[in-house]
Order: sequence, then C-alpha cells, then structure tokens
Amino acid sequence: MKIRSAVLVAPRKIEIIENDAPKLAVSEVMVEVVASGVCTSELPVYTGASAGAGGVSFRYAKYPCSLGHEVSGVVVDTGPCVDALKVGDRVTGVAYRSSGFATHVIEDQALFVKAPDSVPLEHALGEPLMAVTNIVRMAEAGFGDFVLIVGDGFMSLLTIAALSRYPLKELVTVGHHDSRLELAKEFGATHVINSNKIDPYWEVRRMIDGEGHDPDETLWRAGVDVAFDFAGNMAALKLCASLCKPKQRAKLMMPSFYGPEPFDIGHYLMNRAPSLIACHPAHSRDIIDDLGRALWALDNGTFDMTPLITHAYKLEETALALEASITRADGYIKGIVVPDFSRLESKGTYKTTGDVFG
Repeated sequence: MKIRSAVLVAPRKIEIIENDAPKLAVSEVMVEVVASGVCTSELPVYTGASAGAGGVSFRYAKYPCSLGHEVSGVVVDTGPCVDALKVGDRVTGVAYRSSGFATHVIEDQALFVKAPDSVPLEHALGEPLMAVTNIVRMAEAGFGDFVLIVGDGFMSLLTIAALSRYPLKELVTVGHHDSRLELAKEFGATHVINSNKIDPYWEVRRMIDGEGHDPDETLWRAGVDVAFDFAGNMAALKLCASLCKPKQRAKLMMPSFYGPEPFDIGHYLMNRAPSLIACHPAHSRDIIDDLGRALWALDNGTFDMTPLITHAYKLEETALALEASITRADGYIKGIVVPDFSRLESKGTYKTTGDVFG
C-alpha cells in the first residue's frame, strides 16, 4: 500500500511524495484522511520565515518539512495491541509525527478519539477544537468577568462560542471583517468593534467607564479581566495589554504564533501587571483530556463548524490552500485539504478551485 503526502521541500514549494506504508507498531493505527485543516501557525514555516530556526518544532527543523496536523478520517488498519479503536471507526485527533496533508496518517491510538456521529467528519477537526478547549480552560474566566478578544478568525470565533456559555459580564470582540464580526455576534459576542472604523481602545474604555469617562485621564484604574490576542502581532498584543485591569493580575492570553518582530509591551507589563499566559495546544495540561472535552462540546452543539470551514482543496493543491490562508480572500475563514472529495459528508458546501463534486 502506498501513502501519498504533500511535503514542504523549500519555502513556498510543496511536492507530493509517495512511500510504502510501514508496518504498524503494536499500538498504532492507520487513518485514511478525509480532511486536514490548514493551520495559520504553520504559515511562517511554509513561507520560510521559521523553517529550521532554533527552537522550532522537530517537524520543521529541516527540509522536507511535514505540514498539516488537524486531521479527521477513518481507521483502516490497527496494530496488534490496539484496543480502543477498530477498523471503520470515524476518528479525529492529533497528527504531529508526519504530514497530515496526506492520504493516510499513522499515530499511536492514544492520539485519536472517535468523532461524533452528529457532525460531518470533515467538521470534526479535533486538534484545533482541542486547542480552543485548552485556551478557554487556561483562561479560567470568572463569574461576571469582562472578556476581550482581539481577532476575528477561526480560532477566535470558536473561543467566542465556548466562552458565550460562561456567565460573563461582557464578551467583546475586535476585528476588521464585518462578515466575521457578524458571526461573532451570532456565536455569542456581546459587542463587536471594527478596528478599521472605531478606535478599539477608547471604545472598550467607554464600555467599561460609561459615557462620562474622561479621555484625558492618565491613571486609568479600570480594565478588562481577561484579554485574548488571536491576531498574533505586537499591535494587537499592545492593545490587549493596555486594556488589562491594573495591578489585579488580569490574564493576558497569548494563543497566537508570533513572528520575529520586537516584543515591546514592557510599559504595560510594569503599569498594568497582567499575567501572561502562553496557551498554545502544546502547553495543554492534558492534550487527550482536552481533546475528549472538545469532542463532547462539538457533539453538544457548542461549536458550529458549518459557517467556519469555507474552502476545500485537493491534496495536489496544498500550496494553494496555504496561500489562501495567507491572503484570506473570497470570504475565507478556514480551509481544508481533502485527498478524496467523495469521502466528504457535507458535499457542495465549500468553495473550491473546480468542479470536484461532479
């Protein structure tokens, strides 16, 4: 049996390779991939900004690099000691060992869980849902907290959907796409701010202080309890830091991937004194527990993936999928790479480059 994979061989250069499927270890499963999500955290690797850089993941240490880790699919083979899954099970999980942009992936059974029957398999992207579960749990939002989310992308919207179930005072979202901000309101944001039209700093201050606030006040003693930066740039991080409630250890959540720009929020760290919480999925206190909780939430309707997964690409179009994640044109929110479009369970609901459903 052959496994076809899309791998990064140089900056912005993807090649399809074909290898014989190895013999499975005792606890491994082979999963035929139905869909693999395109994650923005891998874009700096794709463009060459971080591939081979010191401290980068082993997956990106040298070319060829394995991209894609948000997989869902069907078990087609198992090792002799696999007891949690069987051939034919619809599963999702974490594929870190090899390319998730592939016809098949092989991982230990412990990294996969059964996907709920209530949703199309390509919507059951366990890894990003696990990441959101980790992010929300690490934030430990309290009763009556004022929560700020900067960013209106895929992960932001999922986080809003989860936090909307909490008894928060306010759940405010800052972005610059009107259509996504409308989705944020549908998912439970109490207020949305288009930063291209309104200064979000002063708008949030107005929400907190009321109409009578003094814009010239230099020692502003109010602020938000929890701030999330999903934009992943220093301007967004500064906005979050500047709005944190001072000297009360407000939580500054950092779920994003940051590039090489200077880290420049020292003024706010001194004067606002928030707790910085790096909450990438790799920092989950229990990845498998978070994964299980995420799939429970998906099954129970917390996460609506239908309006979020907007684009689908063939395996041979993996480079196009990654480029689309950079440009985010044509209503793009989240893209998936699909080795075989006939395996999709919600056909015709995605924008594609051709008549793949014909």
